[in-house]
Order: sequence, then C-alpha cells, then structure tokens
Amino acid sequence: MKKIKVAIIGTGNIGSDLCERMLRDADFEVVALAGRRKESPGLKMFRGKVPYLLANGIDGLVTIAQEFDGFFDATSAFDHLHHWKKLGKLGKWAIDLTPSQVGTPMVPELINSHQSFSLISSEVANYSMVTCGGQSSSPLIYAMSKYSKGIIEVEVSSSIASKSAGPATRKNLDEYIQSTEKLISQISNCALVKAILVLNPAEPPVMMRTTVQMRVKSCELTQANYELNMIMAKIQKYVPGYHLTVAPHFSMPNVVTGTVKVTGAGFVLPSYAGNLDIINAAAVETARRHSDMLLMSNS
Repeated sequence: MKKIKVAIIGTGNIGSDLCERMLRDADFEVVALAGRRKESPGLKMFRGKVPYLLANGIDGLVTIAQEFDGFFDATSAFDHLHHWKKLGKLGKWAIDLTPSQVGTPMVPELINSHQSFSLISSEVANYSMVTCGGQSSSPLIYAMSKYSKGIIEVEVSSSIASKSAGPATRKNLDEYIQSTEKLISQISNCALVKAILVLNPAEPPVMMRTTVQMRVKSCELTQANYELNMIMAKIQKYVPGYHLTVAPHFSMPNVVTGTVKVTGAGFVLPSYAGNLDIINAAAVETARRHSDMLLMSNS
C-alpha cells in the first residue's frame, strides 16, 4: 500500500511527538520536519530518521513541496494562515493543530454521528483539530446534548500539567478559548457556552482531565451513557489512554456532568502530556481517513 507522505512544521512538543508517532506508523512516511532554529532540540532528535530537516521553516518546505502529500502545522495560530496560503496553493492538504480557526473543525469519531463533521473530498483541504480540550470534550458534549432537551448552558473545563504547555500554547490561550467555545456551540447547538483551561503546576504533574457541565431541562442518562461508551471505545483504538472517569450524571438538579481523563502514549513526551497525545492522535487519524477517502474516490 502506498504510504502517506507528510511534512511537519514545528519542532516543539507537538511537532516532535507527531514525528515520532508517524515514524512508527506503517501508513505514513515523514519526509520533512521544519523549524526555525538549526539547533532546535526537535531537529536534533530526528537526525538520520527524517530525510529533510529544515531550519528555514515554511520557505524550506515550499522548495520540496513535490515530495509530500500534505502537512501538519504544529506552530501557532498566528502563523498557520501564512503556512496554508503558501502550501495550499501548491495542492497540499493541511492538518492544523493550532487554534487558528482557519480550517474545517474536525473530530474524527463524530464524522458519522454529527452533521457538522465530514471529510473534504479534495486534495486541497484544511482540517482544524481545534484544541486538546475540544477533542477530549466532544464525545461528552455530543452524547449529553443528543439526549437532552432544553439545553441552557454548556461549560467545558480542562486541566493539564503546566509542563505540557509549551510556548505556543501559552501564547495562544485566547485563541484556545475562542476555538473551543465555537466547537462546543457547534456540537451542542447552544449559544451560551464557556471554555476554561487550567495549567496546573502541581508536582508530580497531573494527568489531563476534562469536565463537561450542561444545564438542561431534562436528559435521558441511560441513552447518553450508552452512546458515549460506544464512541469512546472507537476513539480508544487510536487514543488508548482516553478514559471516562465520571459518567454523565445529575450533579445537581438540571445539571448533567461528566469527566474524562487522557494519559499520553509516551512517544516522546511523558504520560502526563495527554493533552498533546489526544490532539496528535486525532490529527493522524484525520490524515489517514482523508487519504483513504481520496484513494477510494480515485480508484
């Protein structure tokens, strides 16, 4: 089977984990890893493993664009639009791991469940992975809202280890909130939404936890939990550390609450970096499904 040839922009925590993850995946061939510093630890880590290790960022990728099918952007929300304009016009698809809101929001396991999510039937496509909080909360929001009536308000609170939040994450906190809230509203069809991100400095570092609270007139909890467990079982095939820790229940009258935890797979980063693990795993799964769809449409 033909491998999916990819490039990665960004050599920090997310980019390094992505690179190692796809080097171990038989479906992918990592052609290039691009950063901005020749002495970047991320570039040093993959010497001898990746053909093109570039220290001139997007400019370097443009010169070898014929070598790969699509790219993963693990930089910042401020840079993604520039990268997309450069490589999109060269016929490349993009998987955006920044909260830029440029591309089409994507939660892979909701493609067949929610009308908002579908693959783009074109080689030139841009998928936004939204945020780690968006990926971890989406199954809860979907199942809880599907079996609720009169949704009044939705709140999503994620707590991650401070050590797992790199410079780009900290720089993009406002964009994180905006992007996550947009996704919450899209899935729940509720206008009053709130996203919270806590960078917890505790030692030892905490595992990622995301809690969804939904104020509703009523909710059929049995059906919601059944559907949620079905979706989570599918997600666990590519995010093994994704688990339900508190099943949706009425935490107070007319308030439904549920909590998930994400333990990282440990490709490059410690297990407490579940926030990076879930968004990277979802990104790789999206690229796989997009490429499979194109292959089937062209056969």
